[in-house]
Amino acid sequence: MTDHHIHIGQFNEIYFDPLEIFEIIESTSRKTHITEVHYSSTSSCRDDVELLKIEEETSYAQQFTSDIIKQKPYLWFVPKYAKENISVKSALESFDYCGIKLHSFAQKWDFENPNHRKCLENIFEAASEKQNQIFNILIHCGLDSDCRPNRFELFFKNYPEANVILAHSNPVDETIEMLRKYKNVKCDIAYTKSESIKKLMKAGIKNKVLFGTDFPVTHYFDTHLFGKNISLKDEYMKNCKEFFT
Repeated sequence: MTDHHIHIGQFNEIYFDPLEIFEIIESTSRKTHITEVHYSSTSSCRDDVELLKIEEETSYAQQFTSDIIKQKPYLWFVPKYAKENISVKSALESFDYCGIKLHSFAQKWDFENPNHRKCLENIFEAASEKQNQIFNILIHCGLDSDCRPNRFELFFKNYPEANVILAHSNPVDETIEMLRKYKNVKCDIAYTKSESIKKLMKAGIKNKVLFGTDFPVTHYFDTHLFGKNISLKDEYMKNCKEFFT
């Protein structure tokens, strides 16, 4: 089974070392049945983010080798890269990416900005060209107006060959609407409320719901901030168990 939503890198005051994160997932695989992880770097949320630094971090992450766990990175593309004239095509050449991540809460995508609009078109075009490969556009979704599940609906419609995953399935009713409306759109249940997961499973779209945990961001919000004494390993086991119960 694949965990479609894993993080590495700097998250606020904590740095989550990719090798440590992957080793934890490997050590729990007999119980979680996870054999593959798709990850992105939260270092991409830093105001001073540089693509070169993210690529260096990804290179370090790629040092992890395992007979049990496969790992593939997402290219977290931010508006700053568009401003710096970094092309989507050239950025994708560095690694065997499993997709591109868009986070319109952390980074504001302005559809009226020509550079932003062109960049987004290039992202969905690139995904369309890779339709026969494991390649998705992972889009952060939430209650904020900038990251509702229908925020990029125009692109879902205009690029029907581009595979899209609505991360977190939040809010769930709008997520269900997008999944029913577009064949190319799926969702993940990373850090998703149990009642929302139940609603997804009863909506007749179970085949479009993907497993994801949002680990170790889960540990930051549920454990670290409250000073709880729960290890990263136990947190990941808990995250996986919540999906199966």
